[in-house]
Amino acid sequence: MKVQLITLANPCTACLITENLLKEVFAKTSISLQAKGIESVEFETVTLNRPNELHEVEGLEVEKLPAIIIDGEQVTAGSLIHRQRLEQLIDAYIIP
Repeated sequence: MKVQLITLANPCTACLITENLLKEVFAKTSISLQAKGIESVEFETVTLNRPNELHEVEGLEVEKLPAIIIDGEQVTAGSLIHRQRLEQLIDAYIIP
């Protein structure tokens, strides 16, 4: 499973909050993910220097930030995500 956060080099407050939330959720759930047999969970922050670089990001369909892409599919665009919703999305990709 690969999770990407797309943000700018000079991130907005929503981007910073989303990045911290992702880190917290993955730190908290890494043990439970391993228990479910998911050993390879990759979290990556893709930092763009300019907004015109958005079209270069694979899987990005709606060009609003912050954006979260899980296994090549964009799941958020331009809004804050709640912890519970993020956990639901992760579970949905683990147990399809």
